[in-house]
Amino acid sequence: MKDDGRAKGLRRVLHNDVQGVFFAVFLWVIIGSINIYSATYVEATIDGSLWAGFFVKHLVSLVLGFIILMAMYRMDYRRLRSQKVLNGMAVVLVILLVAVLVGGTVVNGARRWLQFGPVSLQPSEFAKLGSVIWAAAYVERQRWKQKYIHFFEYYEFGLSPGSNGRVPFFARFLLMPLVYALLTILQPDMGTAMLILGFGAILAAIGGIGYIRRIRGPMLYVAVGGTLAVLGILSALVYLSPYRWERILAYIDPWSHAQGIGYQTVQSLLAVGSGGVLGQGLGNGTAKYFYLPEAHTDFAFAVWSQETGLVGSLALLAIVLTFTWYGLRIAQQARDYFGAFVAFGITLIISGQALFNMMMVCGAMPVTGVPLPFVSYGGSSLMLNLGAVGILASIGRYSLAAQQSPRVGTRGEAPSLREETLSRFSVEGSSTSRSR
Repeated sequence: MKDDGRAKGLRRVLHNDVQGVFFAVFLWVIIGSINIYSATYVEATIDGSLWAGFFVKHLVSLVLGFIILMAMYRMDYRRLRSQKVLNGMAVVLVILLVAVLVGGTVVNGARRWLQFGPVSLQPSEFAKLGSVIWAAAYVERQRWKQKYIHFFEYYEFGLSPGSNGRVPFFARFLLMPLVYALLTILQPDMGTAMLILGFGAILAAIGGIGYIRRIRGPMLYVAVGGTLAVLGILSALVYLSPYRWERILAYIDPWSHAQGIGYQTVQSLLAVGSGGVLGQGLGNGTAKYFYLPEAHTDFAFAVWSQETGLVGSLALLAIVLTFTWYGLRIAQQARDYFGAFVAFGITLIISGQALFNMMMVCGAMPVTGVPLPFVSYGGSSLMLNLGAVGILASIGRYSLAAQQSPRVGTRGEAPSLREETLSRFSVEGSSTSRSR
């Protein structure tokens, strides 16, 4: 067989983008499981809960997460854009987020979890994916109507003929992401809230919103004023909240607050720096001996860096970039706008959080409650990310199936599964196949 030019590097093992995503996630999960065991081993041994502690709970969440992944992979992702599904998802998420504020479990001064016996659930993690799906569905609907979408312009949204009811586009596609973000800020969890709102806004940007050349006169002032208002609100939230302001101070100069608000950052930098090139060896790191707070959650990357050194850190970064590459390829080759937007959003959720967490651990970003996907301990985050990977793979799977059919391989509004099946057995489809 002749080499088609693609059988180079990973292409010799990975024949398509879906396999690339699964390969990256598989390695990522293995590293995360090893790191969680190492980061929690000392505490579990002291407490006598080695076989009933964090690692066992992580394995249970991992099994459940893979079940969710396979279910999402086999599902037709286009069902997610149904208005009934969107509304149902929104109602469930709002109920869960409100339940957290009413009767959630308080950990480290934040009320973010719902406790169901031995199982805890963090609804704000699922709100990230819900925000992406909601925004993608509405951006896609408007994207089919016209080439450019503008943030402040008014559009009709399925209103009755002759109705004068009109709403700005941002009021629809950011409606639920904004609700999720406000309920999350009250927990308080500003980092996650900004991600929830930011993911939806970014999807709108890549969907064609905000072409400054089309904004004239008063609309330009509205755009600039709205941006300044958002920045002002964020600044006020930081300044008026003591713990948020302290985190900014710790980010600016952690060494001046090494025994106070900058303790986490300083210990994290010491752990990363002490790893050297090859690290201290798996299981031999010292940061987890109660020097580094949250060593198994937000600062799990510091433990990994200390024990595997620069080589291990770069290996993990390479896995993240590999996942990003294949995720963006799936988004680029998706057969419809909804698939493209959701694939881009999921890639952004997982890779964006990973890069943000790594920068935070290395002191390049302020300390926030953003975990490192598949590496930081957390059942809700793990199951969400694996479920999101399943949706991403589903988008890639349907794109591959479309490329193999001469009639449904073009990019555009995806036909139903029944239409796809019938097209493969039609006379026109058969003659086209023979001609190829």
